[in-house]
Amino acid sequence: MSSETILFRQIAPDQIKRIQDLARKIWPPAFAAILTPEQIAYMMEMMYAVPVLQKELERGVEFFILTCDNEDAGYTAIEKKGENTYKLHKIYLSPHLQGKGLGKYQLLQTEQIVKNYGGHSLYLNVNRNNQAIHFYKSQGYEIVAEEDIDIGNGFFMNDYVMKKDLF
Repeated sequence: MSSETILFRQIAPDQIKRIQDLARKIWPPAFAAILTPEQIAYMMEMMYAVPVLQKELERGVEFFILTCDNEDAGYTAIEKKGENTYKLHKIYLSPHLQGKGLGKYQLLQTEQIVKNYGGHSLYLNVNRNNQAIHFYKSQGYEIVAEEDIDIGNGFFMNDYVMKKDLF
């Protein structure tokens, strides 16, 4: 990371549209080589419509935004799943900022928050064809399961479940 001003902080519920705005810029290009345009469009609505994001907030999902030089650059979402277990639902960074250590920073900040909450392990799902698998492995995550999740409309999420113990 260079000398930019970098902040990672939780957003307030009335700022949820910032997540949608970032997702519109980041998510489709991130999956263009893996998913069809039809599945990307379907999943964007399924996961990032403001009412969907608001329901996630209501059930306890916490959203964080990474800002770099006062510009929203990435987003993260976590949820408590068990007494000491959390799920990393979303972690994305603007493509033009990748490869600069910001993704690692974002992940480490998220892990620290989970530890501060008393979490001992962090799980995530990642598409089995996503190059991010290598990044997660380099950060200490291991594949613990495979899942094929029917998300409707004839589409599936073909994922690995990865886990990292945080203690």
